[in-house]
Amino acid sequence: MPRIAPADLEGNAVQTSLLARVLGRRPEILKAFAELDAATRFHGRLPAPMKESIRRATAGQVGCEYCVSLGTYEPNPDDRRESLAVAFALMIADDPKEISDAQFDVLREEFDEDEIVELVAYTCFVAIAGQLFGATLKLEPAPSEEIEAYQSVLARR
Repeated sequence: MPRIAPADLEGNAVQTSLLARVLGRRPEILKAFAELDAATRFHGRLPAPMKESIRRATAGQVGCEYCVSLGTYEPNPDDRRESLAVAFALMIADDPKEISDAQFDVLREEFDEDEIVELVAYTCFVAIAGQLFGATLKLEPAPSEEIEAYQSVLARR
């Protein structure tokens, strides 16, 4: 049971997800978070599947059971950019103060500075922030209907 009772929301399974319903206790925060999520997840120069891999990889490390339930990270050893992005996101989740200039130099081998800003913004503002929210409020795993709806949204992107 989450630490905060979810609000009642109308909409499809994604719009009424547990995360949305808890955030929905403060509609202005839900609206702003949803807009930031959509802007960083589905727009920009980095591919949405890479961003989903970041979300999946960091969910368990951050400790959000709800986020973990939405999909398991499966490494793609043939995609160096994705591997670097995920490894960097895991370093952010672990301890951003420990990231060295040398690690940024490795990132620059595959990403330009605009892409690095996008990567860090998505990782910090959406992936890890949402996971910290879920872990702090003890959001339980999503039901199968919600997981299927989430996967359906991803498949359309």
